Amino acid sequence: MVAEGITAWGRIALLWFEKSATLTRPTAYRADIDGLRAVSILLVMGYHAFPEHVTGGFIGVDVFFVISGFLITGIIAGEVDSGTFSLRTFYARRVRRIFPALITVLLVTYLIGWPVLLPEAFALLGQNIAAGVAFVSNMFQLSQLSYFAPNSSDNPLLHLWSLGIEEQFYIVWPLVLLVFGRRPGRLWLVVALALVSFGISLAIGFGRSDWFFYSPLPRAWELLAGGLLAVWRRAGAPGPDNRSASPRLENLAALGSLSGLVLGATLLNRNVLYPGAYALLPVVSAAVLIMTPNSAVNRWLLASPGAVWFGLISYPLYLWHWPLLSYLHIIRTDDTPLLELWLTMALAVLLAWATYRFIEKPLRHGRRVVAPLALGLASLGLAGIVTAISGGFEWRFSPQIRAIAALPSKDNAGFRKHCFLEAEPASEFDESCIDRGNGPLLFVWGDSTAAAIYPGLTHMQKTGAFRIAQFTAGGCPPILASTEAIRAFCNPINERAVAFIRQSRPDVVLLHAMWEQVFNLDEFRATIEALKQLPVKRVVILGPVPIWKRGLPSTLVNYFRARHVIADRLTFGVAGGKADDRMRAFAAAAGVQYVSAWRAFCDGNGCLTRVGAAPQDVVVWDTIHLSTKGSEYLAETIWKDLAIE
Repeated sequence: MVAEGITAWGRIALLWFEKSATLTRPTAYRADIDGLRAVSILLVMGYHAFPEHVTGGFIGVDVFFVISGFLITGIIAGEVDSGTFSLRTFYARRVRRIFPALITVLLVTYLIGWPVLLPEAFALLGQNIAAGVAFVSNMFQLSQLSYFAPNSSDNPLLHLWSLGIEEQFYIVWPLVLLVFGRRPGRLWLVVALALVSFGISLAIGFGRSDWFFYSPLPRAWELLAGGLLAVWRRAGAPGPDNRSASPRLENLAALGSLSGLVLGATLLNRNVLYPGAYALLPVVSAAVLIMTPNSAVNRWLLASPGAVWFGLISYPLYLWHWPLLSYLHIIRTDDTPLLELWLTMALAVLLAWATYRFIEKPLRHGRRVVAPLALGLASLGLAGIVTAISGGFEWRFSPQIRAIAALPSKDNAGFRKHCFLEAEPASEFDESCIDRGNGPLLFVWGDSTAAAIYPGLTHMQKTGAFRIAQFTAGGCPPILASTEAIRAFCNPINERAVAFIRQSRPDVVLLHAMWEQVFNLDEFRATIEALKQLPVKRVVILGPVPIWKRGLPSTLVNYFRARHVIADRLTFGVAGGKADDRMRAFAAAAGVQYVSAWRAFCDGNGCLTRVGAAPQDVVVWDTIHLSTKGSEYLAETIWKDLAIE
């Protein structure tokens, strides 16, 4: 194996030197494009493995899109112009290129999931496999967690969304080019379609951001940007593969574009509205790098043997790295050590090379493999459907594990009340969100974690005559005029909540949220000052509840697997103490009362996991949202501090 690897490197080096001299030929192999593929996959891997450092590495997918659009459009347009294009041949090449590695990774992901994933998660994996096989994973993800959600790593096949967009493009685009053939307007057609798609993507601030991220319509312009370069070249205009540009200008453009990718990877983050206008940075950078094949950046960096090698395995590497990372995070209940992350990435590279060398290359050039590959992928899709219908084969686990794993999600009346608005809701708060009567009024304002404390507060109504107002919305901390683009939809919701505070004159306004995700405390301080100007007797900040990294039910299941006992308290896999200290200091500086939820659940022996022996007594049903039992326990514990009179 080592000898083969050395030989492969030697061949790549020879290919590099042979081809670098012929970059100006229109039909020449572009080693630098393989190097650009390497840049894109390394950006994506960096973001997935080390998101706190490569905060914008997700732009690597946009680079992939531009490369794909350039190469596929060039192939199709060339064959259409020569009269040799065949849809059957084109799709057969796609099957040979895409299916071998995809089948391998899907099969291994399923086999690992069998002993690792709980029934609900395994059923979801089956759905993801079926969606991936049908190349509609991007649309399926619209009903799942956001790509940028903290729990997105629980989905081992989340990354197939980009493959779905590419394959949907490959289905439609050849037909469009066939219809327009060699017509003179082909160039302007690509420009027009790209502009329409880009215009749609710019509307991301006015609708569901997930739809703009996953839908092919606002993403098509990225592939069409590459397609435009290919059509531009075939029209004979100055562009890739010629020396019409000034060498100095070409070098400056390539260096600036490479710097643009580095800036995007380090300055962008999950809190921006993406793609939208932000995607211009990686798309334009990738397009310019494709247009500057003779620059020093392209010839000596992107076309170097190491970059080319990573580019050649970039597709199987993309497929492998995310399931491995996902399973690593799922198996570990605590923070993943840096060494394990690096070893996982190394394993992904090794598997990608083996897949490319022993599976992808032989099948790509094999005879009569298209039908068997299609049948194999379809069989995996059928297995996914059966797994989903069966509920994830829950009989794989013992009754104790099944009981905990079967805990219903959103087991909390606060989420069933219409005064909790889902993210980007169509409905609004109204007067019915305030209890009728004349008793003291406790006004609860915050996000979904605030909604989760509602059952506990209603439980305490048995001990005293007070009223509750619930004004909560998913993803919306109680902050007025937030400047965070990702939370722009929260501003009118929170303004309406404050209008009801002004109208109802509550005795206590209780503010609660996922404080770990509230980064701009200056805006929160301004909100506190605005509340003090209203007829409100007291403002109370309820600090963060413990955050269970893998979800409390999954953590208990993993603990039971190893020790055959269900723990009442755990010291690992849970966080929140630092956020509690941060918010306590903030409340003191702002001059408002602070109540610690962290200290209600956690002490020197760890954090409370359940308040009784029954599975329903688990205090949190996911990573952070309290169950009914957990909410009641918290309310009873902090009630003296609230002192509603």
